[in-house]
Amino acid sequence: FPSHDTGGMIIDRTEGFETEDRKNARWATDSRRAVSGQLLDVLLEKRGEKERADLSGVEQVQMGLFLEATIGRLWEEQTGISVRDLDVAGTHSTEPWLRAHGDFWTGDKGLLEVKNFGDHQFKKYPEMDDHWSKLPEQDIVQCIHEATVFNVPHVYFAVLFGGQRFRWWKIDVTDEMKADFVQRAAGWWGMHKTGQLPKPETIEQAQSIYRQDDGRGIMATKVIEEYVEALKHLKAQIKDLEEKEEFAQAKLMAFMGEKSELVNVAGEILVTWKTSKGSKRFNAKRFEQENPKLFEQYKDEIAGSRRFLVK
Repeated sequence: FPSHDTGGMIIDRTEGFETEDRKNARWATDSRRAVSGQLLDVLLEKRGEKERADLSGVEQVQMGLFLEATIGRLWEEQTGISVRDLDVAGTHSTEPWLRAHGDFWTGDKGLLEVKNFGDHQFKKYPEMDDHWSKLPEQDIVQCIHEATVFNVPHVYFAVLFGGQRFRWWKIDVTDEMKADFVQRAAGWWGMHKTGQLPKPETIEQAQSIYRQDDGRGIMATKVIEEYVEALKHLKAQIKDLEEKEEFAQAKLMAFMGEKSELVNVAGEILVTWKTSKGSKRFNAKRFEQENPKLFEQYKDEIAGSRRFLVK
């Protein structure tokens, strides 16, 4: 790799991202997710209380991996700066819990991080001649994380949008920025090591943390009571809208009868109501009736879930 000063950074040969032990380190994608509202999910995964999503079968992800080399070469042609595959995992020189993978080394002693995004993401990004600070925070944080671990002065961030539009930005990462990032990341890592968790921001996150109740009550504050009233109002609105939706849909279904499409005078399709392809599924009730003893052997105890009810 380029002969720049790595500041004592440790590098390890690696066969692939998924072979690394994610639970014992803070990776660049963890930092990316932390600033995208998924800090709690990352911490729960580190603690082994939540499974990390398996993306191996997601076509978009696989296409992104397949196109990495192509995007790297495209950037190389546009800039005239050579690139080389970054086939190593880096460990920070003084913080062994801080690690990173990357996509490419660059010939000017930097890194190149590439992404393959859908075309719908294009409008969320600045013009190519705009300053990198206008990029989404998760992209900036991931690049600063990698620059901090690999001790490079800059990271190029290149994106292919929808296979049609290519943009890139240069993120200059100063020593002060690296030091600030290490402090921020240390706060996240400290939460992991001490078992602390941030307050949940989604229903799924709340359910992941507070699986069982303790049977006791808690006194509501004025602000919390206002949330309760707001939720009641929203639920009433939703119920009203659902009733209106059901009424309108029933009218359309009655009008269509056995027809599969509803079109306007211009021939444009307004609504479809088609029969889906038949499928097969396991009939557990029938199996229990015909094989009661065998059925009992495969029954598992499932913990009860909490129901959230607004009174």
